[in-house]
Amino acid sequence: MILAVFLALVLVVVIFAAIFFLDLAAYTATSSQTLPPTATPMGYALVLYDPGLSGASTKVAQQVATDLQAQGLTVTLAGIKSSAAANTTGYDVIVIGGPTYAGSPTTSVKAALSDLKHDADTRIGVYGSGQGATSPDDIAQIKNAVPALQSGGALSGALVVKIGESENLTSRAQDFVNQLVS
Repeated sequence: MILAVFLALVLVVVIFAAIFFLDLAAYTATSSQTLPPTATPMGYALVLYDPGLSGASTKVAQQVATDLQAQGLTVTLAGIKSSAAANTTGYDVIVIGGPTYAGSPTTSVKAALSDLKHDADTRIGVYGSGQGATSPDDIAQIKNAVPALQSGGALSGALVVKIGESENLTSRAQDFVNQLVS
């Protein structure tokens, strides 16, 4: 009996470790949709997201997409493993994000940022979602986890934010978008 309980606990730990470390939730992010601008058309944006386990980063991506639409951009809102994620050129703004686990973006977000091909004048935004209010240390951890975001890296000029689940998503996303498009 004790052995069975022990084996069950080990199995649960292995399953959760696989979900986190192998970033299995990202493989469910295969859909995409195009959202027309709600203001005078001014360009194109791509919002790529890893949904994570709680879905909080999907909500952030949806809010960012809505705010980009309001700025006059035609937005492609796409899961990080979708076919739309393969072509990242031709956009005025690209936003990539997902959950942060232990302060670090998921493997799929790191890979998307490291492999990102974009036009020279494209504005890049990166978000992490997680628990609690955002601190400067959160931003530093995200940047430190992705070499391309570090000083001298290919994306060192990217705007990086973390939006905590306890924060006001609407205002934080709107502030993020306003900084991206200004």
